[in-house]
Amino acid sequence: MNTFIYFLLAFGYVVLLVWGLILSKKNMWNLTNVLLLVIIGLIYDNFIIAAGRFIGEGQLLEGLNYARFWLHALFTPTLVLFAFGICSKLGLPWAKKTFWKVIFGLITLALILYELFTSAIGLNLRTRKENGLLSYESVESAGPIMVILVTVVLVIVGIILLKNFHFPWLLIGTLVMIGGSILGIWIKNFPLTNILEFLLILSLLLTKQFQVRLSEISTTD
Repeated sequence: MNTFIYFLLAFGYVVLLVWGLILSKKNMWNLTNVLLLVIIGLIYDNFIIAAGRFIGEGQLLEGLNYARFWLHALFTPTLVLFAFGICSKLGLPWAKKTFWKVIFGLITLALILYELFTSAIGLNLRTRKENGLLSYESVESAGPIMVILVTVVLVIVGIILLKNFHFPWLLIGTLVMIGGSILGIWIKNFPLTNILEFLLILSLLLTKQFQVRLSEISTTD
């Protein structure tokens, strides 16, 4: 059952990637499009977890799982840039200031470096067999600092969008992810966190769609 869910999530992310590319086709070179990299990483992550039992235990699967950790370390912190890019594209005055551009850029860089040195470089993996899935996990437990800071940024920007534009979905998606992560502590035999992660990315794409449509209306006027 869990194998099917992970394959379904991987396919769902492919659909989200296509949607994201459609939303980005008029302007590929802006910060909000880093979301596409995150989605690509999640397609790979869910597909490798789902396919592990078919690939089989060994160096090939271990190497494929190494890439999962590297993609997570390199791509996930860029959600900070996505959040800032949304604010900038929506014309929020503070987001136009160089100071905040530098701050958000430094936060992203710091989180990437932190993840690389704590979760990717020198990574030691061990086999994990659980609920019909075969994958590799880190021997050392990764700290939640990066995830916490990214989540805090998304909550803050979600509140800003709700207050200034009455757009609730970024905040809702992030809060649902937080609640699901807490429930995931007790729910061990079902990939609840992965499903809620998908809903979070969906809320980010809805935010991107809102920004694109608002920008088109402003340009038309």
